[in-house]
Amino acid sequence: MYLNSILPTQVQVGYGELGLNGELGYERKQVLVNGQTYRQAFSTHPPARLAFQLDGRFASFRSEVALNDDVAPGASHAHFSVMADGREVAVESYVRAGEPPRTLIGDIAGAKRLELIVRTSRWECCHAVWLDPEVNEAAAPPTRLVDCLGRAEIILPPSLLRSERCVATVVSPGFEQFLDDMLGSLYANSRCTDALVVVFILNTNETCERIAAKYRATVVRCFARTQINPMSKAVLYSAARLIDARQFLCLDADMLVLGDLNPIFSALDACPEGSLLACREGNNGGFNHLGQAMRLVYGGCDVDLQRLAVTEDEAAYPLVVNDGIFAAGRSAMLGLDGVIRAMSHASSWVDGNHHIWWRNQFIFNLALARLRCGVELDSAFNVQLHAQDVEFKRTGARLHAEWRNRPVKIVHFSGVGKHKYSEWKGSFSNVPDPLAGANDGDNYQLFVRALRTWLGRYGLSALAWSFYGVTDGTTGRVRDASVFPLFATLHYLVRANGCERVIETGTARGISAGCLASAVAHRNQGRVVTLDPYLHEGREELWATLPESFSRRIEPRLVDALQGMEAALEAGETYEAALLDSIHTEEHVWAEFRLATKLVCPGGLILIHDACYANGTVEGALQSIENAGYGVVRLWTAENGVVEDDHLGLALIENRPHRSATKRHE
Repeated sequence: MYLNSILPTQVQVGYGELGLNGELGYERKQVLVNGQTYRQAFSTHPPARLAFQLDGRFASFRSEVALNDDVAPGASHAHFSVMADGREVAVESYVRAGEPPRTLIGDIAGAKRLELIVRTSRWECCHAVWLDPEVNEAAAPPTRLVDCLGRAEIILPPSLLRSERCVATVVSPGFEQFLDDMLGSLYANSRCTDALVVVFILNTNETCERIAAKYRATVVRCFARTQINPMSKAVLYSAARLIDARQFLCLDADMLVLGDLNPIFSALDACPEGSLLACREGNNGGFNHLGQAMRLVYGGCDVDLQRLAVTEDEAAYPLVVNDGIFAAGRSAMLGLDGVIRAMSHASSWVDGNHHIWWRNQFIFNLALARLRCGVELDSAFNVQLHAQDVEFKRTGARLHAEWRNRPVKIVHFSGVGKHKYSEWKGSFSNVPDPLAGANDGDNYQLFVRALRTWLGRYGLSALAWSFYGVTDGTTGRVRDASVFPLFATLHYLVRANGCERVIETGTARGISAGCLASAVAHRNQGRVVTLDPYLHEGREELWATLPESFSRRIEPRLVDALQGMEAALEAGETYEAALLDSIHTEEHVWAEFRLATKLVCPGGLILIHDACYANGTVEGALQSIENAGYGVVRLWTAENGVVEDDHLGLALIENRPHRSATKRHE
């Protein structure tokens, strides 16, 4: 069924109107691509979005995409993507004017909502068209993805891999130890352990698979279509077609990571959208422009420049980079893939000189020049040993390298450099059991960041009646604002105890609830139920400031603490921890505790705040709890040292009474 037989539920176009039935939607022009007219077409000048309600009736989508013939060749370009229920199922990037149509095929089985999206960074004359778009009840044919330079066929995962950050590399048999050292050094030194690590394996073997498993990396298997050589790394250029990450860091396998790589990701945040970061070729900056590098590095001549349609501006592009490491956002990665796919002679040209097996790098540089997206990365992040020397040394367990009296972040055993410094190889691959695998991120720091933002709006007085409240309840006091150790205690007690569900009494402004949510947000069933009959000022603003993954874990109930706990008990709810922090009298805390022992699993945590509060009678309840056979640990009461809280205290109780005391209590 042609899609134009279904009325769109949402229409957004950047210029003119939605073009239907062969019309462009402006100036009475018609859809015409490569001299052919199309009656079944959508014309959507970006930024554009069309949405259709499908109600799960179809299994596949298919369309050709292009720019209309009235746009001069190369004058504009567009990025096309197809979304099914919010997930990307097909994409074609950097579709240039004058190009033949490209085909988009997507699996939309069961999807209720279909979206066709077009973006561009060249708004003028971007007459983007969808040609013969159709939906079908038959399943989409298996998709074969060949990288943009035709080096390999990539076996696609069942769905897009997703992560905030992705570190990707490629390896083939014979280079396993390089991969082992690189991944080991990455986990030891990069401080990027929250990133998804993806290893593209060309013509996989048991050793490659074993090493990837050793570091708990995600494997993408590829089958070479040409002879495997350094140009095979071009599979990384197409990584964004199967990985949905906000930021990418692509590394050669023949590298050692010796320093923190977070500054690269921070630099991406500071650069314009679409930027791609890389270091200069050879680290010496000796090439004045891309045309010069064509002759000196890639064995080319003027005929090659003409064959690849290199313009004068592109030949004069001054930043010639080494692609051993490059970093970019997803839009830039898709643009890289798209612009290389649009180079009709690129694949045959890179294979045209068997003595120069790094010609893919010229195509990479040409893509940067064509997109005008290159940003120079400090050479310390890619010291290339085919042209440079470094001085290695070890301090304690840390391996260092210096180059030109500067610390090196990444050493690249490029080219003939693979034969250098053999005594330092194996420093990481010899470790059989590395600490590896992506973690769940530092959720506590995200909580503290949101808390700082909120305090900037409400001030220290907003901490009254929190862990950092003062005894008279008028304001708050923070002695160590670097880490907020009192909140850190709460966060890590709950997280380290494996808690998923936590119940809290006394929400107040919701600070403790936010901290608890940060401790369980990474759990599949993470939930913080917080009970308070009043909606206090600032609570909603704080929770709205938290990451959405935290705030959606919080379930506020406007109810008295005892009534709310009794209702939870009647509903059969269970928890792994409870924080009791509502009314600080002996009778009320004792009543809350007895209900908490029934709601919290055996051995779970029961925390009581304001255990030492001078204006309350919580200590009497704690003595009753001890008399009932429960061990009570009173935190933050040391007679010496620095006092972090204002003598409020926190009691920690394991929900498991001593057996002998239980019998006496009975």
